[in-house]
Amino acid sequence: MNVKKIILLLIAFFLFIPSISFGGGFLIYNQDAAATGQGLAFTAQADNPSAVFYNPAAINRLEGTQISSGSTLLMPQTSFKSAMTGSKTDMNSHIYLLPNIFVTHKINDKFSAGIGFYSLFGLSVDWPDDWEGKYLSTFSALRSFYLNPVISWQVIPEFSLALGGSLIYSDVEQRKALSFAPLPVHDGKVKLDADGISGGYNVALLYHANNHVDVGISYRSKVSLTYKGDVKTKAPSHLASFIPHGDVSLDIDFPPILVMGVATSYIDNLTIEADLYWIGWSTYDELYADFEKSVPKAFAKFTAPIPRNYHDVLTYSVGMKYRLNPHFVLRAGYMYDTSPVPEKTCDPILPDSDRNEISIGIGYNNNNYSLDLAYYAVIAKDRKVTNNINGFDGKYEFFCNEIALNFNYKF
Repeated sequence: MNVKKIILLLIAFFLFIPSISFGGGFLIYNQDAAATGQGLAFTAQADNPSAVFYNPAAINRLEGTQISSGSTLLMPQTSFKSAMTGSKTDMNSHIYLLPNIFVTHKINDKFSAGIGFYSLFGLSVDWPDDWEGKYLSTFSALRSFYLNPVISWQVIPEFSLALGGSLIYSDVEQRKALSFAPLPVHDGKVKLDADGISGGYNVALLYHANNHVDVGISYRSKVSLTYKGDVKTKAPSHLASFIPHGDVSLDIDFPPILVMGVATSYIDNLTIEADLYWIGWSTYDELYADFEKSVPKAFAKFTAPIPRNYHDVLTYSVGMKYRLNPHFVLRAGYMYDTSPVPEKTCDPILPDSDRNEISIGIGYNNNNYSLDLAYYAVIAKDRKVTNNINGFDGKYEFFCNEIALNFNYKF
């Protein structure tokens, strides 16, 4: 099987796998096992094809043509304890795969090019159909698929610049129950399905200060997506025609991201990096469903904007790698992941909180190929909500095990 067929098969595999996010908000930054093993502190030392994502200015350091493919396995556990009833509900358990593919090619001494396929934003929550928060959400999912070509220019031996563009496809699904109280009828159900296509850009730089210090900066633009789809409802026949349904559109903005990293290697065989993330979550201020058909006044609240009011956050990480010998590398890292979700809008759609995240990893290198494996633990602080805008107060608990594996090959 030739390289072209392999790449096509990997792309097909990627597009049909659901994705999920456990970073602050619904950001996914775990795109490579080596980076994951170092607590995602990788911006200044990105040294494999995933540099297309973490810092495309670094692809000039990669010789020939290189390809990386891998996936992260996620096993989340989420629960909610109601302040009103005292009952505890566990979210339905799932195991998720988050794939990634990166390819780089060194054109000449000055220019290199690359392309990446990955999911940068995602969300999936699945609560029992009969739980007490069913009128807010029983299921919510958002997926995004990025096609991201980049080109890097080595301006001088110590300094490189990179520019990239992204074509983004995203889809969203949401389900919840409908209450007709005080009418003596059974609950209804509503389901929204929609998708959209948009674009964005990214820029990056890498400065090799000396043989022991590298500085990297990577920026990704805001992405504005307009989703178009439809809303389907199930309700008693005499009420169905009054419930909003049919064609619908909604807008969601993915936030801009700025990451700055410094890597040092003053100790033989040991590299330490610290990264600072700024994420402009204030772009995500509300959700509003715009129906093509007119909405009866009795159900105007159904289409009213849903406040999100996320705020910008700073997140930091530190990671290290130690080269045992020419073949084996050990990695470890820590990230403090700050939640952008205010208490008033923390709800079952996205029960988010600040997180402590720790990781360990190992890498094996042998001539033209390498293999990286990492374990990543997401330990969320308990989120006690006492002032939710819907009156849905209580305590959320969350923990997630992640296992990342990537295979890299040089041609």
